Amino acid sequence: MKTKVLLSVFAITVMAATMPLKAQTSWSDAFSKLKMEVRADGEYTTTDTTPNLGFHGRYFNIMIGGDLGGKFSYYVKQRIVAEPGTVTFFDNTDFLYLDYKPTQNWRLRFGKDAMALGGFEYDASPIDVYFPTNLWRNIYCFQLATSGAYTTDDGNHTFVAQVSNSPYVNYNGLNYDAGLVSYNLYWSGKVGHWQTLWSTSMVEYKWNHYLNMIMIGNKLVYDKWDIYLDFMHHALSFDDWGKNFGFVSCANYYFTDRFNIFIKGMYEQNMSKVTLGSSVSMDHQLAAGHTSARYGLGFEWYPSKQKNVRLHIYGCRMTDSYSDDEGNHFNESWNFNIGATWTVDYYQLFKK
Repeated sequence: MKTKVLLSVFAITVMAATMPLKAQTSWSDAFSKLKMEVRADGEYTTTDTTPNLGFHGRYFNIMIGGDLGGKFSYYVKQRIVAEPGTVTFFDNTDFLYLDYKPTQNWRLRFGKDAMALGGFEYDASPIDVYFPTNLWRNIYCFQLATSGAYTTDDGNHTFVAQVSNSPYVNYNGLNYDAGLVSYNLYWSGKVGHWQTLWSTSMVEYKWNHYLNMIMIGNKLVYDKWDIYLDFMHHALSFDDWGKNFGFVSCANYYFTDRFNIFIKGMYEQNMSKVTLGSSVSMDHQLAAGHTSARYGLGFEWYPSKQKNVRLHIYGCRMTDSYSDDEGNHFNESWNFNIGATWTVDYYQLFKK
């Protein structure tokens, strides 16, 4: 059954890719996005022994995108990192995909893409996320994938069906051809001030064995403030429901369009007992038997109207608790962070 589904998806993608290109594209269309973004942070984290203190580069990204003509377009986001990839040639490439839009409503996509999972923390660009959840930090979300999407005429609702490589290829040190895939269904919606990012996924962790992942994100957006609440649930079997889940919420208040304060909190737990041939938990987002919580506040400030530079400061409390044969354990630490993000939009500079 799985082989038939994959062959059908591949056939649709090939048919779209082999249709004749009727329109020509210009240089400016082919490079309608050309941007560089960088983030560097200074951090202080308390520990039981020597505190961790120092400055480090967080992100260095190059983004390129544009129109190829014939209703085709492309997008590339390359994360510049010091170490080489370990699974495929595109390991350190977040996005590298080809889009085909036969109409304004339909879109086909093939290439390196984010897994179509819900939740507003997950959906945000990594460079914009502060003290994230364990799921956000640990999931191998950028995978080679193929997908189809339908957007309603008013543009307020998009429905996506996607087949991607399973992140368990990365977790278990397997090759790309191990045959593990993830089936993802996704809805992005907007009704007045209410926005949604919902998904359900069947993520294969070994042949014909699946982890069900449900991600439900809801957000309220107003002129001066917004708030989202994401719910995350994982289940490795039918009797595993309700044991492995998490919540994350973040609220922003915008004093001006260049200055805002945010408060963020999260709770996650993994009480799953499902293993794969050993005591190793098959859900890699949080160690089995652990509960984790984080909460804190901070602010962002754009010094100039162009918003090419963003400064941020935040502080958060982090806790982790678990039980073993030696008793109950509770770890607590504080993290303080100050940093800057700067962006150079070469396309806009060239247009001027």
